Order: sequence, then C-alpha cells, then structure tokens
Amino acid sequence: MSPINPSPDKPRLLDPVLKHARSEAVIIFIVFAIHMAWSITWCYFHGYNLPSEQPVDTVFGIPSWIFWGVIVPWLVVDLFSVWFCLWYMALDPLGEESAESESSNDGSYLKNKDVD
Repeated sequence: MSPINPSPDKPRLLDPVLKHARSEAVIIFIVFAIHMAWSITWCYFHGYNLPSEQPVDTVFGIPSWIFWGVIVPWLVVDLFSVWFCLWYMALDPLGEESAESESSNDGSYLKNKDVD
C-alpha cells in the first residue's frame, strides 16, 4: 500500500478541477447564506408583531414583508444562479478518454435490444 503523501518534501498538488469546484461551492454557499440571513431578518422584523389595527402594506397585492423578504431575494438568487452557471463556472477538461471507454459509449448496446 502506498502512502497518501509519499514524501514530506513534496506537497501534494490539488487537481485544478477540484480547486474550481471548491471555490464555486464556497461562492454558492456564501450567496445562499447572505440571502437566507436577509430573508430571515427582514421577515422577522417586518412580518411579526404588526399592529392589528393597521392594514398590512402591500406591493402588487402581496404583503410587503413577503415581497421584500421572500420574493425579491428569491428572484435575485435566481438571476445570480443563471449568471453564475452560464458565465462564471469554469468548464474544466476532465482528462482524455481511453479507447476502451469510447468504444463502450458508442450506443452499440442499444442495437442488440429487442424493441417491443
């Protein structure tokens, strides 16, 4: 069995795909945490302990605390997700495919199946 880190002089290099995936996951987690904190705090301070004698403020017919605390953060995160996935995420090469795996992925297994 070979050791994980064979020599203490040579640090183990991380795969660039792993580095990109890790940094992208950290960004997604930070954006999620920010919007979750915004949503929870906004809804708590603007949606609870409202005076019962006053009418609820609305935006487009929706209570304003739901609009600003749930809908707006949700739309912002959706727009961020589209931007992040289409323009920011790295398309990393995963390595060369071997000839054996190329021949197994040619769809030939479908040719021999009986079709009902």
